[in-house]
Amino acid sequence: MKKTEVIVNIFGNDYRVISDDVDTERIKEVAEIVDAKMKDIHREFPLPSTTKIAVLACLNLVDDYLQKENQLNRKLSDLEERIRSLILKIDEAVP
Repeated sequence: MKKTEVIVNIFGNDYRVISDDVDTERIKEVAEIVDAKMKDIHREFPLPSTTKIAVLACLNLVDDYLQKENQLNRKLSDLEERIRSLILKIDEAVP
């Protein structure tokens, strides 16, 4: 599998990212999200430790992800229930 190498800048530091993902724009987008989250946290809590800022950013991003995953799972469950209900109605209407 082809490896992709991209240099990204996160919170003032350059990182060389090597990935199986050939979409360099996606890698850059992920890095931009991490960079923005770290800057947001630093503005709100001006901690001297980049490591602490990175950990808080990670915790925030994972929490955002889990909230969205839960919302998506609830919607999926609701849709599955509606589909089951419609199938039952169709089965009742069609002899």
